[in-house]
Amino acid sequence: PGRPSALLRLPVDRAFSMRGFGTVVTGTLVSGTLSEGDEVCLYPAGRRCRVRGLQVHGVSVTGAHAGQRTAVNLGGIDVGEIERGHVMGRPGQMSASSLIDVKLRLLPGEPAPLNDLARVRFHQGTSELLARVRLLDAALSELSPGGECFAQIRLEKQGMSLPNDRFVIRRYSPTITNGGGVVLDAHPGKHKGMT
Repeated sequence: PGRPSALLRLPVDRAFSMRGFGTVVTGTLVSGTLSEGDEVCLYPAGRRCRVRGLQVHGVSVTGAHAGQRTAVNLGGIDVGEIERGHVMGRPGQMSASSLIDVKLRLLPGEPAPLNDLARVRFHQGTSELLARVRLLDAALSELSPGGECFAQIRLEKQGMSLPNDRFVIRRYSPTITNGGGVVLDAHPGKHKGMT
């Protein structure tokens, strides 16, 4: 079970309205614990709401912990304010970012290199965000198949990442997986040459 002191983090994969209950979100509780009555926040918007009820694998419970597939009935928020990829956490515990420093690796079987400033689809948690990849090695204008480098991801919309999070990148078009890696810094400054 997750430690009560651990950061509460539930990436939302579905949000819907249920007659007689109101707004419900589902996802896997990645870290922390969640209890009925808790005040929570939906990021990146920072929208506060309250846990009215919980289910784990279809059974009503008073609390949930890390690793459990969880449905959360929320009060004080409309289903239209929530999207797949939003993250539930405690108020004030997280902040959104549109720049992320990463260690990136391109798959060895890629048919072509990844160009500096290539537009990609960035997948982390339950989110899919459009982004550009800035290769940070000054000697690189492209990353060869099987290659690895430090890079900065510039998201077109703010996302919710933390250091050590794993991610996948897919080509913008055609949409095929071409690499992935680990987040090093979720709130870096813009590096020289990033446009």
